[in-house]
Amino acid sequence: MSALARANASKLIAEYMIENPKQLDLIKLANAEFLIVQEEDLDNAFGKISYIDGLGSISISKRIKEEGQKQFVMAHELGHYFNERNRPQTIYCEEKDFTSISGREYAANVFAAELIMHEPWFLDFTKGKRLSSSLLSDIADYFRTSLSSAAMRYAETGPIPTAIIHTTNGVVTFSRCNKDFPYSFIEHVMKVNNNSYTSNFYNGEDIPKTAEEIPIEAWFWNDFNYKKDKFIMEQNIPLPNYNSCLTILWEC
Repeated sequence: MSALARANASKLIAEYMIENPKQLDLIKLANAEFLIVQEEDLDNAFGKISYIDGLGSISISKRIKEEGQKQFVMAHELGHYFNERNRPQTIYCEEKDFTSISGREYAANVFAAELIMHEPWFLDFTKGKRLSSSLLSDIADYFRTSLSSAAMRYAETGPIPTAIIHTTNGVVTFSRCNKDFPYSFIEHVMKVNNNSYTSNFYNGEDIPKTAEEIPIEAWFWNDFNYKKDKFIMEQNIPLPNYNSCLTILWEC
């Protein structure tokens, strides 16, 4: 289903002859497909889409203040439409759905990532650039998307095998590992280990501004490939407004 979702996004880019991210206007694209876009109060949802017989509407929660996050939510809802439009329905998407790794919510995320950060554009933008928190911020700004979606896209598509871990209140909420990254098992709801600089954030301490070496067991002590006395690089992006942290890992 994810391959189809990616193909659906690429087809849309080709159909509307969108040549770069600056030409991508999601509201105009939605309107061209007879979908209106609006912001409204959504109790527990970040986004909603409702459609029947080729007509519909997309709603974005007024609680979302960051433009990049609004953009990704809108693209996610478009994903539901283009992945599932043969079945009229109303879909409410909660915050957790935007990091889903299975089912139709994952397919909508795949569509959104490909639409906003089309692979040829993404590879061209990241080519020859050193992985860092600054690069991820630059990606988010250039593609007008959320920092977390930029990080996940890099983990899946970027030229350096990477793992991305998102934590909130000191526990893992989601992660992405590049297929070529040698470790992959990160336990969901696992508590942040004190061997990781991520723990500094939750302990109210300063986090290094540059990437630092940490022992493998800080994150991957249960991984099949775990070996003692091995190290990886770690860089953290604090998200204090959400008591969260985005952690980037790659091999030394």
